[in-house]
Amino acid sequence: MKKGLVIIIVLALIVVGFLIFNLQSNKGVASSNTQTPNQNVETIAKNTGGVVEITSSGFSPKTLEINQGDKVNFVNKDSQVHWPATAVHPSHTVYPGSDIKKCNSAEQSNIFDACKGLGQGESFSFTFNEKGSWSYHDHLTGFKGTIVVN
Repeated sequence: MKKGLVIIIVLALIVVGFLIFNLQSNKGVASSNTQTPNQNVETIAKNTGGVVEITSSGFSPKTLEINQGDKVNFVNKDSQVHWPATAVHPSHTVYPGSDIKKCNSAEQSNIFDACKGLGQGESFSFTFNEKGSWSYHDHLTGFKGTIVVN
């Protein structure tokens, strides 16, 4: 009888130890895959340029902070066509040197304007050489965002 009780206690301790070990292991894996509250796309993208995704609910992130000279890639993740461009609608003249009138001209590559609707999976890249807070919009839907250049 005593021998059976000892075996049950030993087995119970092994099971409890196994459960504790697994809980600790899973906790470590879960915490290594989560972000801290202050870590987001804007922070990650800082100093390296960044990506702004265009979805059915707008630009993500809505505000992106980068350094002067960084390139931002605007990627359409939506099935609807989107046209990112500097504010204000419809002239696109807020970012220095930009103007919708420069689309389809020799100056098009120098303006913050895709100059066309982007289909799903298409992208537009622009290098921000001017410091400031630059509002932009989707010419087709009115979504708005901001690029902050330090």
